[in-house]
Formats: sequence, C-alpha cells, structure tokens
Amino acid sequence: MSLKDKGAVEALIEVTRSDCLITNYVNTVGAKASVERLRIGEDLTLHHVTVDSDVDMVGSDLRKLSTNVIRVGKNGFWAESRSCSACRFFASSQLVVISTKALKGNKILYRVLLQNPVKLKILEKDLQEAGLNPLILETHLESSEILTDREKEIIKEAYEKGYFDPDRKMSLTEIAKQIDVSPASLSDVLRRGVKKIIKYYLENKL
Repeated sequence: MSLKDKGAVEALIEVTRSDCLITNYVNTVGAKASVERLRIGEDLTLHHVTVDSDVDMVGSDLRKLSTNVIRVGKNGFWAESRSCSACRFFASSQLVVISTKALKGNKILYRVLLQNPVKLKILEKDLQEAGLNPLILETHLESSEILTDREKEIIKEAYEKGYFDPDRKMSLTEIAKQIDVSPASLSDVLRRGVKKIIKYYLENKL
C-alpha cells in the first residue's frame, strides 16, 4: 500500500514566526492576556484576546492594530487584523485547519488534516522553504469510520444553533449547557465527528 492510499492524516505542527501584530502585542502585556485564533485567512485573521486586567487599555491598543475590534464579555475582544506569515500560509494551503494554539514567544501550533501522508511531507518541505521552521509534534492516520448516532446528534444540534456560523450565534459552553453535557465532552464529540466529515470530503470530493 502506498502512502497515498493510507487515507487522511491529522498532524500537530509547531511553526515560528515574528510578524503577528496581535501576538506581539499580547506578549508585551504578559500573563494578563492570552490569544487564540477563531478564523484564519490569507488576508485577515480573527483573534480572540482575553485579559485579566487593564481591559480598557488593551481594547484601545487593539483598535490601533486591528481593522475591526468587538468587545466580547467583560474581559475579551475579537480583533481582526492582517494575517501573519503562518496564518497566510495555512489559509492558502490545500488542507483543513482543525485548531490553533499560541505558545510562548513567536511559536504557534496548528492541528491540521491532510489527504494523506505524502501531502504532509510536502507541507513540511514547503513550510521549511517559507522560513517557518516547522516541527511535526504528532501524526495520526484517520480510519474510515462512519459517524456514530451521538456524533450525528451533536453536530446537528450545534449546526442548528449556529455554532458553525461565521458570527457564531452560540458558544460551545452555551450549547453544552442546553443539551446537558460538559463543554469538554461536547468539544471532543464535535472534533471527532467533524474530522470524519472532513476526511470523507477530502477523500471523495477533491
């Protein structure tokens, strides 16, 4: 069996870049702030910035760095700004970004899904050539499983409540409360189910 025949592969990749305006700012704020990415794009990326103090000051600073800033709750902001080199790269690649996580300094993790291990090898080479210093931390070959009844139920519920909408009408925590499960359990079921759907699409539609 060739690598191309082994099916979709999930990978956790660490890259390094220094041109994210929002991350660079959050690093100056220190332990009082954290950042995650809600949506990445070739031109703009939407960040969720959470702060423990100096909320008004942080909001004012973010508005200077962003094309759009929305206050979310008591201590959070959605800040849309110019995409860094890493987000631009992943947004323009033929893969699915499952999640991202900012690390200390200029490092960031991307969990991605690709058609097969060959695509991952090519991705690693392209990331290296782009100067992003990739480090493959985990890989996992996806099996050709079908959705369980529970996964179908959860995904349908999340979809109908607007969880997958660009402006996300309900949060994961709110949906979990409505259907009487923990946010962690809901997140796990959603992730498994959505990965199966994406895998089917990658293998049968592209």
